[in-house]
Amino acid sequence: MKKYLIVFLLTVLTVAASGQRLAFKGDLIEAAMWIPNLGIETKTGGKTTLDISAAYNPFQISDTKKWKLWTVQPEFRYWLCEAFTGSFLGVHAGVGQFNMGGFDGRVNVSNIGGLNFTDLIDTRVQGSFLNAGFSYGYQMVLSSRWSMEGNIGVGYARYGYVQYRCLTCGERVGSGTKNYFGPTRASIALVYMIR
Repeated sequence: MKKYLIVFLLTVLTVAASGQRLAFKGDLIEAAMWIPNLGIETKTGGKTTLDISAAYNPFQISDTKKWKLWTVQPEFRYWLCEAFTGSFLGVHAGVGQFNMGGFDGRVNVSNIGGLNFTDLIDTRVQGSFLNAGFSYGYQMVLSSRWSMEGNIGVGYARYGYVQYRCLTCGERVGSGTKNYFGPTRASIALVYMIR
């Protein structure tokens, strides 16, 4: 993970040093699920930007529930009017890892990103994924510094996972890979601009 973080920071610092517009953003959907996240977007041309969003949740929910993950998802955007205003079309990719378990039927974990886990009350699953796809978004300017952004994307993901008998240890009870076509990106973000 440190390798991805270093690449992420070097990319952002290199592009930001060129004096272009820069935006910081937080995904409100992930924040509502108590997943710390941060996005940075920079202008790369008259109508293009590069957005890099990351989320990292190292916390265990309780002694009996686990929802740990990290993700990095860059997206190249083409804005239909001008950068950081109105509609955009994007091409995104992503990578991440997850470790979750302790959820029963009261929480719908039966189909998370195309992985079917009908009951995780006594088991946990950990794995990694890669995805890529296309997206559409819209950014509404609220003031000279603040905006709201919505983004939805569809594409392909490949997951690899191992399932274990209990949350912290246990015997391996299954593993596999999954190819998935469907939603690969969804966010509602609060955006702060630096000019």
